[in-house]
Amino acid sequence: MSRPEFGIGPMRGRRAVSNGNERNAKSSLREKVAVSGRKSKRASSRVWFCSAIGGLAFAEVLLLGGHAVRWAMTSTRFVLGEVKIAGHVRLSPEMLVKLSGLRPGKNLFDVDLEKIRRRIETNPWVRRSSIRISPPSTLRIEIEERKPVALIDRKNAVAVDQEGVILGPLLNESNRCLPLLEGFYKENWRPGDRITQRDFSFAYKAVSIFSGRSFGQGECLGTQPAKNGNLWIRALGGKMNLLVSKKNMEAQAAKFHAVAKRFLDDQGLHVAPMQLVLTFPGRIIVRPTKFDGGSKG
Repeated sequence: MSRPEFGIGPMRGRRAVSNGNERNAKSSLREKVAVSGRKSKRASSRVWFCSAIGGLAFAEVLLLGGHAVRWAMTSTRFVLGEVKIAGHVRLSPEMLVKLSGLRPGKNLFDVDLEKIRRRIETNPWVRRSSIRISPPSTLRIEIEERKPVALIDRKNAVAVDQEGVILGPLLNESNRCLPLLEGFYKENWRPGDRITQRDFSFAYKAVSIFSGRSFGQGECLGTQPAKNGNLWIRALGGKMNLLVSKKNMEAQAAKFHAVAKRFLDDQGLHVAPMQLVLTFPGRIIVRPTKFDGGSKG
């Protein structure tokens, strides 16, 4: 009697089915890989094609831009035909155009704007400038002029601005009174040089806060260095001399202005030469200026 074989038949069947599924899965995987490969190749082709089109378009833009620039720089439409100047007061437009070095017939887009700006600012009266083109044929120059605020040499009318820049002889302003700041002029000064002494700002500040209010707008003040870092302010043609110090100058000016109007109203322009010492807190010392120069009084 033969032994029955349990489960052998069914097990072989499942193994056979499993082997068949594996073959089907591998076949399906190969098909998917093939399809994926074809898609990848198509995507890669599209990317390459788009990149090529983009590169060609960029090159075309560059070429067109280059042609446009060459056309603008050679076209007679953009020939310099007019120069407009703004901000000038003392300097003439003709002088500024000559200083710029511009020539008629030059192409507007071929102008070196920075070079023109540097040329114009070589003039000591020009504090700053800006240059811009206005197609098709106009170039605009805008400047800020320095303003003379004082003289450092009365004889030659050498003026300076608030920053201490030497402007040179002051022309055509004989009717204007500027304060004279003595002690700063040097024979070798040239227009465009700058006064670097700290006392310059002290002297300019002194004449600024002491002028106008008490003496009137038409009065020309002057300054002269004094001992111990102090400063003499000369007014009324030398008839009144104020001794001031750097410390608390505003308080000294307020103290003087508080009594100056009444004092000048009483004495008038015929006041005898005198000195007013303002360096002591809370008081003003008045000394007549006679043979001893006001050292006694």
